[in-house]
Amino acid sequence: MEHACFELAPTVFTGTRVRTGFHCHTVNSDGGLSPADTVRTYRERGFRALCITDHRHVTHTEDLSDAEFICLPSTENGGMPDILAVGVESSVDTTLPFAERARLLAAQGGFIVAAHPTYCAALPQDYLDCEYLQALEIYNAYCDNAYVNGYATELWDMLLGQGKRVLGLAGDDAHLNPEKGYYSHAGLGWIEVWAREFSEPALVAAMKQGAFFSTQGPVFETIEVERTAIRVTCSPVKQVRWRTFGHAGFVDHAPEGGSLTQSELPDWLKTRVFVRIELLDHRGRRAWSNPFFLREAE
Repeated sequence: MEHACFELAPTVFTGTRVRTGFHCHTVNSDGGLSPADTVRTYRERGFRALCITDHRHVTHTEDLSDAEFICLPSTENGGMPDILAVGVESSVDTTLPFAERARLLAAQGGFIVAAHPTYCAALPQDYLDCEYLQALEIYNAYCDNAYVNGYATELWDMLLGQGKRVLGLAGDDAHLNPEKGYYSHAGLGWIEVWAREFSEPALVAAMKQGAFFSTQGPVFETIEVERTAIRVTCSPVKQVRWRTFGHAGFVDHAPEGGSLTQSELPDWLKTRVFVRIELLDHRGRRAWSNPFFLREAE
């Protein structure tokens, strides 16, 4: 496969990022704060965009956005498995099958995400044949802290290994409700979006293109893709983990007592069907890139 290359090559993800809260609730469903107070909470934590994903309801957000902050109209469409849809105008019937709900929300221009898959007890076959599914919520802080089922990275790898092109993102699932305790807080898991401009259409387009990474704190400063080479620079971390399907993978360790701020895909992983990157910092927090897919050159 010496003439193969990664599909996005050449590209560099770098520059200004938009810190975006992806999954939260207000008093319009089971959250504890009004939409305005929810936005204020996220702004105080350094966020510049927010997807309010109330259950079976789209919170219209025109009066919550300004030149410095964008609130994206979104919803959580329950139905087991649940769907998060960003950039939509209305909810759809939650009793419909998953694929039909995804189709109807995608028809509104939405970015379609499988919400907290492990919490939903989802299996690969629940998602494999859904052509409108664009991403999985690979980390959900509320489910992690309340139910110990907030991660879905193994399911993600199973889908990727079977050829399903699906992105991954992290969400708070913040309810900001004192009755729900610590795990309802904002800023426990989010996405950092490389958008071409600071606007709602540009943010949604960047999400659909995978121009973002997910994080609990660590940061990818740059991700550079050139044919079969991938290089990253990052905030100081303990490990950079290169992940693919099956037994293959590589962990780049920081020296004893030190940190890593850069890493490169090793040669022996350059023929894998896909590769994605995880960061692990000294506090145990993680960040995840989106997957990069290898293809034969024409």
